[in-house]
Amino acid sequence: MKKIYILPLLIALFMAIPSQAQRAKVSTIFIYGVGINFADSTCYLTSVQRVENVPLERSQGFLLNRYAYSEQLFQYLYTQAEKRHETCSVFFASTRAKAEKQFLKLKRRMIKERGEQHLIEIPADAFHFVAVPYVERPTQ
Repeated sequence: MKKIYILPLLIALFMAIPSQAQRAKVSTIFIYGVGINFADSTCYLTSVQRVENVPLERSQGFLLNRYAYSEQLFQYLYTQAEKRHETCSVFFASTRAKAEKQFLKLKRRMIKERGEQHLIEIPADAFHFVAVPYVERPTQ
């Protein structure tokens, strides 16, 4: 008799859990990256770039697969600039104005810490971020 009451409850519970496809929303973002070697004074900074069809977490707007965008910058520095030990990070915003404001703040900080002669800007025609589709790991 108890099984009859539990089965509808379980069905309702599983229907209330959002599917993995609903976790991500696709959006356009403005992204830039920085590559720093803490044993060297040189800093690499990309330009602010528009990237379309980027998966963001639906509830908080967090960039999914952020590591993959950092890896894209690392691979560029590894192959093109022959930098083997750079630590790369990316920053993004939903509007160009916000991204430009964050970019200028970071650029000023890097110039203050490392000096203008040690800041190398990577132009958009040399390196461009590519959208990475979101793939959820299967749960077991």
